[in-house]
Amino acid sequence: MKTDHDQFGISVVIPTFNRKEQLIRAVESVKTNRPNCVEIIVVDDGSDTYPKAFLPEMNASGVSVRVYGYKKNGGAQKARNLGIRRSKYRYIAFLDSDDAFFEKKIDTVLDSLSENPVDILFHAVKGMEKYAQLVDIWLKFFSWIIPLHWLITVFNPVVTPSLVVRRKQKLGLPLRFCEDWSYLLHYIEPNMTMKYLPENLSEVFRAVGSKGGISSAIWNMRKGEFYARSVLLKKNTFSNVIRFLFGSIFGGARILNDIVRLRYLK
Repeated sequence: MKTDHDQFGISVVIPTFNRKEQLIRAVESVKTNRPNCVEIIVVDDGSDTYPKAFLPEMNASGVSVRVYGYKKNGGAQKARNLGIRRSKYRYIAFLDSDDAFFEKKIDTVLDSLSENPVDILFHAVKGMEKYAQLVDIWLKFFSWIIPLHWLITVFNPVVTPSLVVRRKQKLGLPLRFCEDWSYLLHYIEPNMTMKYLPENLSEVFRAVGSKGGISSAIWNMRKGEFYARSVLLKKNTFSNVIRFLFGSIFGGARILNDIVRLRYLK
């Protein structure tokens, strides 16, 4: 007998903290012609106003919206973990409350997963073109010798609003920096299947380096990268220890590069 978690579909998990207009935009960006295969789970991380006060029970596309929350702020990954636990469909898509999906995102992903079920799917993101360029280079020249679980030890090529994973009993560490990377390091296993879609299906509105955006506090991000990799040591296998050491060498090189460029003095 199938459980709810075996049902084909996508649960979109949106963590949020003190956002209203941006959150409404994110919720309404989840558009689909198959609302019976999609749900939105908003997890409030201790906002002043609980989102249930202004969010509908169903968005304009007919997708159900469920709201959960914490009274005290605990970070985005803690909120995502609750969303993962409350999700009911086979796949989980992640969306930050200040980002948005393109109109065709959900149906494109549903079609892709229906034709070719995989454990991990991600795609290009508008506003994060550098990541798409790096992934293209990896796929063309290096993926045959550097599988995803090794690549991600060095850097995270997956932008959060592009990530779709098969639902598993795996949660992330509630870190304040690089928590999405840590989740993937914990989630990805050597035998997992993946697919990359080269078209932009989501958009990030904050500029890289802007306040509250990606790498707005470079030193904290660098420390966060080491904390993120530490999740590998929790698996207590020789392969993961090697991956941790391998990634840490590159992490140290990035810090030296930052010092040479005086990035910590800006």
